[in-house]
Formats: sequence, structure tokens, C-alpha cells
Amino acid sequence: MKKIYPLFGIIGPVVYILAVFIGSALRHDYSAFYNSISELNNANTPNKLFLDVLFGIYNISLLIFGLGAYLDSSNKSKKYNAATLMLVIIGVLGLLVLIFTQDPRGTPATLNGTIHIILSGITAAFTIISIILVGLSFRKYTQIKLFSWYSYITAVLIFVSGGVAAGSFANNSAYGGLFERITIFLFMIWLIIFSYILLRRN
Repeated sequence: MKKIYPLFGIIGPVVYILAVFIGSALRHDYSAFYNSISELNNANTPNKLFLDVLFGIYNISLLIFGLGAYLDSSNKSKKYNAATLMLVIIGVLGLLVLIFTQDPRGTPATLNGTIHIILSGITAAFTIISIILVGLSFRKYTQIKLFSWYSYITAVLIFVSGGVAAGSFANNSAYGGLFERITIFLFMIWLIIFSYILLRRN
């Protein structure tokens, strides 16, 4: 029987992307270029429960995908195992971020908001590292060696766009939300392709 865990690595990102677009469309006071994705489900924001459910589905899907990839005996290397465990942790951190919400702009920092920033920083670091480790673990497969290079390039682009996004938010730039979306969608597309490769191999 074919392992179906890679399907969660495809479904999850699709749900996340839909949540971002739907959440933005439902808010007339929200700008996809200016506002961060976390501002869609700040405390007491409209549609918070609905969006929390969608983002929760994504994070649980990522957790299941990462765990399935780790337990899959046909893919075993230290780099691969470390990368897939990081994906599991990213899924757990994503669920925690839904609890520890971002502070609204212009308001004093709270414990919840500080934890949100810390969790987001750890998630960003693990995301880049996991992509690089997966790329390194796939180098030996000549049929999909191109995926390794794609992973390296994606990691670099995420690092650059993520840094620009952080700087934009820090300086209240009009394009922080845009660069954050570029950063996150780069990871989502990579995750879908990675999952598809595993699905084909299974």
C-alpha cells in the first residue's frame, strides 16, 4: 500500500495560501502589501476563528507530513532525518503562534507578542535549514539532482526576502506584507514540490 503522508505536504500549503487570500479579501481595512499575515488573526480581529482553523489545518498537515517523512524507512540519512524533524517542529510552532498572537501595531509589547516574535524567528531559521538539509540529502539521486539546486536557491531567496520583510516591518515600510508573502510562498511552493517527489517515489 502506498504511503499517503506526502499528500499532507501538498494539501497543507494549498490550505495556507487559500487562507491568506481569503483572509485578506474579507478585510477592507487590510493591505496585503503593508500588513503581515499574522495581523489577519490578531486577538479580536474579524474572522479569527475561521482563519485559525485554516492555519491550524496547515500546521497539522505539515506536522503529519514531517513525521511521515521521518518514519519512511525508504528515506534514511542524518541530514534527511534532521530536516523532516524540523518540519515537525515548524508545524508545532505554527500551532503555538495561533495562541501567542502578534501585538497590534503601535501598541505596547506584551508577553504574548514577544513569544510570537521568538516563535516566528525560530520557525524562519528552521525553515531555511530544513530546505538546505533536504537539498543536501537529495544530491546522491541523479534523477532529481536538480531539486537539490532548487532547494539551495530557494533557501537563499527566503533568507534575502525574509530579511527585507523584517526590515520593512521594523521601518513601517509600505511593502512589508508583500515581502513576507514572497518569503512564505517560496517555502510553500518548495514544500509542494518536495511532497510531490516523495509521492512519486512511493
